[in-house]
Amino acid sequence: MESHGVLSVREMVGGIFRFWDDHISADGAWWILALDAVFLIPAIFAVFFFPATVLIGVGVAAVLTLGALVLRRAVRGGSAAR
Repeated sequence: MESHGVLSVREMVGGIFRFWDDHISADGAWWILALDAVFLIPAIFAVFFFPATVLIGVGVAAVLTLGALVLRRAVRGGSAAR
């Protein structure tokens, strides 16, 4: 009987990534959907358990987005058509 040693951390982590490589193609949209699903589930739970915090976060993100758009327009000279 041949004894197999304990797997190293590198072998275990490599096995996990090879498992997902067999099931999800990094070239297609399935990979993007899988990554979105990994983030979406905790985000949905956060909305239920921390609604005020999530609303504040959404508000901050909206203000930052609008600020970036205004700054971009100011840097470009204010005219969309040149």
